[in-house]
Amino acid sequence: MLVEVVVKNFYSFRDETVFSMVASTIPEHPATVSERGDLTLSKVSAIYGANASGKSNLLRAVNVIRAGLFGEKGDWLEEMEPFHLDAQTELQDSCLEMSFLLEGELYRYGFHANKQAVTEEYLYLETTETKQIFHHTDSRSQLAFKDQIQDYPAIQRWFQAMQVILHTQNVERTVSKARLHLEKYKHNLLTLIQVADPSIHDVEMKDSEFYVIKLKKQADGTFEPIRQGFLFQDVESMGTVKLLALAGPIIEALEQGSLLLVDEMDQSFHTLMTRYVLELFRGEFNKKGAQLIFSTHDISNLRSELFRRDQIWFVEKKREGNSELVSLVEYQFDDTERKNTFDFYRNYLNGKYGAVPFVPPADWWVDNGEA
Repeated sequence: MLVEVVVKNFYSFRDETVFSMVASTIPEHPATVSERGDLTLSKVSAIYGANASGKSNLLRAVNVIRAGLFGEKGDWLEEMEPFHLDAQTELQDSCLEMSFLLEGELYRYGFHANKQAVTEEYLYLETTETKQIFHHTDSRSQLAFKDQIQDYPAIQRWFQAMQVILHTQNVERTVSKARLHLEKYKHNLLTLIQVADPSIHDVEMKDSEFYVIKLKKQADGTFEPIRQGFLFQDVESMGTVKLLALAGPIIEALEQGSLLLVDEMDQSFHTLMTRYVLELFRGEFNKKGAQLIFSTHDISNLRSELFRRDQIWFVEKKREGNSELVSLVEYQFDDTERKNTFDFYRNYLNGKYGAVPFVPPADWWVDNGEA
């Protein structure tokens, strides 16, 4: 399971930033965390913030680490963008690090890199004392661990099972991704997309295209499937098409106990559909400790009955252009506020937690700068 991600000088994250799945000692929603030895880890986390605040950059960091290990050699280095709005950081390496728990062992893996080379890479086993597995500081054109990861099968399986979905609005990618899961998870996949459209009877592949099969009421009152079907993208909403894209990764994560990260998961989704996906991960259905991390703008789900305070994160773009990340659990609550029952979103909209757009007065356009 993912323990934490550390990002420094990467896109909008100028300063060292830590995103953690480690649960605090608060008593809220115990079923949404998983006990793993000395660690208690969250099964879900939501990342809120204004447009261009840097939410996607946090997920992109995880994707770059995975791409470095399994992608084309060197191609992923193009993603090593430093923070450009500071003359010092622009010339420095980006730093990415992940800690994860596997088979009762805590590992910490990371590297420093720029667009030309990896300048430092390390893997540590964090037992009662830190044990160095390897640490390279010489300049390289690719990750050394990329060629060694097969010697660490548990780590290899964990990274390979991880899924980072950054562009769910891309329909072509949506269809191609779902195609991989249709045969393996047909029943579960169908059940999930019926949440979006209960009139769907079946889904089939024809000539490399998805077709939805629906029922037609006959004259005698019985129902028969229309076997020729309808092209999925022609008759279904963007939300249903998107759920088709996510259904496979969701099912895989739950069956394997793996990590799933989704950028703007709520886009084109009804609030209750998002909540349904949350329930799959946060409750008793998630027996293997699968984890879901997603960025979102849907404040209707920013509620204490759905999330622990340590499962909600806010990203705010500061005036210098850098992103700052903070967890809701770090905020102090007034004595009059009942921590486990009031609606978080009211305080969020009122600006208590930051991470909201700066909205000028509606009459800003009246002043055109003329004296």
